[in-house]
Amino acid sequence: MPFLESLWPPPARGQALMPAKRFIVLKTFSTQLVKEWYPASSGNGYQLHDAKYSDSRADGTTLLTKKLVAGKNYTWAPLTDFQTSGGISGILGPSLNPFLPKLTLVRGLDFLPAVNHNYGGLLGNFSSCTAATPCDADSLPDVPTIDQVLAYSSKFYASTPSLRSLHLSQGVTDAMSYSNLGMAGAQVQQLKTRTNPLDAFNDVFGTNPPSTAPGPDPNRDKLLVDRVHDDYVKLKSSSRLSADDKALVDRYVTLVSELQAKLSVTPMLACTPPATPQSLSNNSGLDTADITTKWSLFLDVVTAALMCDRTRIVTLGVHKALGPGPDSSDPSLVGFYHSEDASGGTWHGLAHDFDNANSRRMLKGINAWVAENVFAKLLSKLDVPESGDSTYLDNSLVYWGNELGFNHIAYSVPCLLAGSAGGFLKPGRYLDYIDWDGRAYFSQEDGNVIQGIPHNQFLVTALQAMGLAPSDYETGGQPGYGSTSVSGRSSDTWAVDYDFGTIGEILPGIQG
Repeated sequence: MPFLESLWPPPARGQALMPAKRFIVLKTFSTQLVKEWYPASSGNGYQLHDAKYSDSRADGTTLLTKKLVAGKNYTWAPLTDFQTSGGISGILGPSLNPFLPKLTLVRGLDFLPAVNHNYGGLLGNFSSCTAATPCDADSLPDVPTIDQVLAYSSKFYASTPSLRSLHLSQGVTDAMSYSNLGMAGAQVQQLKTRTNPLDAFNDVFGTNPPSTAPGPDPNRDKLLVDRVHDDYVKLKSSSRLSADDKALVDRYVTLVSELQAKLSVTPMLACTPPATPQSLSNNSGLDTADITTKWSLFLDVVTAALMCDRTRIVTLGVHKALGPGPDSSDPSLVGFYHSEDASGGTWHGLAHDFDNANSRRMLKGINAWVAENVFAKLLSKLDVPESGDSTYLDNSLVYWGNELGFNHIAYSVPCLLAGSAGGFLKPGRYLDYIDWDGRAYFSQEDGNVIQGIPHNQFLVTALQAMGLAPSDYETGGQPGYGSTSVSGRSSDTWAVDYDFGTIGEILPGIQG
């Protein structure tokens, strides 16, 4: 059950009760189309980089001019300045418009270690390149990803939770998360994902134990909500239950009822013997109905898990998504799969075919579909009242991160945040940490190697937003989190001279 404030003892209810914070991560893959991620508007008083620069920095995206902090070339703008009926960019479409005041778009986060295709870089384990794409960073020691630092922190979970973290994906069973299970010095291991929505549901809510009484179980034909209906009626009639908490109970019961019905082969009604829950097994196929059905069920499980406080940490590896087919005149969507196989027609293959305009169109469409049908739908489910004027989304940090930036280079890796982690962040802004007046080392595809800010500072931001202090995650006397090695990158080709004196600080200006 969710926490019902009106039933809490009066002395405790009089105290300031802080809602739980939650960390949800969504990861997309391969080459990212920089020009499609960021605003490219020259209206509303803005101009493009093209108006100021004549070299590769003239990339067709919007030039920001408001200084974020003193003494640095970091800039910002309100996201609503770029709002149109088509969204704020080619990938961040109109489905995100209602959430712009709660979003933070970040440009210029650089992975310092040299990675290729990788699992856990976006969460701090840079030495996690895939088997098919070894990289210089593989020589670094594995470290727990920040979601697992949180999962075993007594500050994040004051008591042992039902489920420390939930990891979901389609197709690929290796998670983006690495853990030492909270034991300092223990081996760091890569976690596995749930690819079957039924398995995820059982992880969160458990399975009903078989009856040990002789004869048939008299409750075997009842839904979970039917079994607690009498308690539900008594609770609703309590004179102590406030109107807000009555509405919260109704939402909870409705959510669990709908979720359990969706997981069945046929809809289950009260007093009707339920069918065996449908098991949507993992597969490498690209059936569009299978992909959309699983994402819908996964998002329902995630929402219920968070609202019922069964877990506060979720990762979603979006290895499968839909996107436009190769015929631009055919509006129907087809399935795409990102795996180590970079053959033609796969998500990975399209990224390798960057010079082809049609492949770029399809790649943009895949990411735009994720924005609308995974990210935005998750936000809509979480943006409902939780406590006072805040919503579950407000009290969470939802992080859409990526495996790489442009080409196979992890400079300026796109990052979109939602929620404020209970007021820790100041959302509603586009923050650009690229030093556009600095040296442009080289450009490829639609991206530039220009110094931004170490991705490590985002890791610190997320950890502190969730309530941790540096002493809770720093090791070996080193400030911050994650490796700062630039081994394999020469200063004549790559930006390597970052301000390492601030590596342990949160991102400048992100708190406003």
